[in-house]
Amino acid sequence: MSFAVIAPLWANAADVRGYSVLKGNFLLQTSPAAPTTDPDFGFVILASVDLTDFYLVTNATVRTPANELKVMDNLADFWALFDVRDSLSALNSAYGWGTYTIAFDAVNDGSFTGALNLPNTPLPPAPRLTNFEAVQAVNPAQPLTLNWNYPSAPRASDFVQVYITDGHADVFSTPDFGQPGALNGSARTLTIPSNTLDPGSILSLNIEITRVVSTNSTAYPWAEGVAGVFRSTAIDLTTITLPRMKILGPTNGVLTIEVRGSAERTNILQATDDFMSWRNVATNVAPLGKSVFNVPAETPTARWFRTRQ
Repeated sequence: MSFAVIAPLWANAADVRGYSVLKGNFLLQTSPAAPTTDPDFGFVILASVDLTDFYLVTNATVRTPANELKVMDNLADFWALFDVRDSLSALNSAYGWGTYTIAFDAVNDGSFTGALNLPNTPLPPAPRLTNFEAVQAVNPAQPLTLNWNYPSAPRASDFVQVYITDGHADVFSTPDFGQPGALNGSARTLTIPSNTLDPGSILSLNIEITRVVSTNSTAYPWAEGVAGVFRSTAIDLTTITLPRMKILGPTNGVLTIEVRGSAERTNILQATDDFMSWRNVATNVAPLGKSVFNVPAETPTARWFRTRQ
């Protein structure tokens, strides 16, 4: 699970990149079927102050519509209030609709207070990855195309972001809110370039849609405040280890060819004499990722091999 932090476009060298109040729903998709609410991080409120560098804010708070003052946690490059409920009604009971006021003390810029109006707004529809099988064994050396849809049409003005994380580290992301090339509610597909993802990894793919309902561009001169609602679907993405081949021998007329790749994958050894046509020589399922092929050293000896999974 990754935080849904909206970081609006900023143009000057300021301490704060943006601030926001968001209500939303985290979901998990574990099959081609529709995603379901995350049992640990179901319905949340996230108030945040996003920094342009580490430790540029010394204090941050949010005041709720019920006039409760909440102190945000210092997470080095942003401050956040993150609270979870098991239903939307429970979340709305604890954190009502209305005006949220964020205050922060910036190291270089000074102290600021920004009001964000979050009126009663339905959450946008939940994204569902439609080519779920495509992310189960991704070849990182090739482009990866993602396709998704919704149970009902979102607004064209909704902000959509697709991002991939490895633990807390960002691996890939489409542009942030307000940035050139940012996706909106009409987007249904995206291609991730080849060699973006590391091989042999289990990553978290997130498709997130946010409905911005109000902004504040005057309280802090260098960045905008945003209030909205969101839904975020997380899917495990697994990349394969590309096969590596080593030829040992020949010994006594036999070539020993070792292939290392992803565990539990089928390795196919192919051979050619002319690079025009390839023929299958042997097939092996490698429970631990290592296959060993023993093949006759045929005549002529000028023969080439390759392996496929």
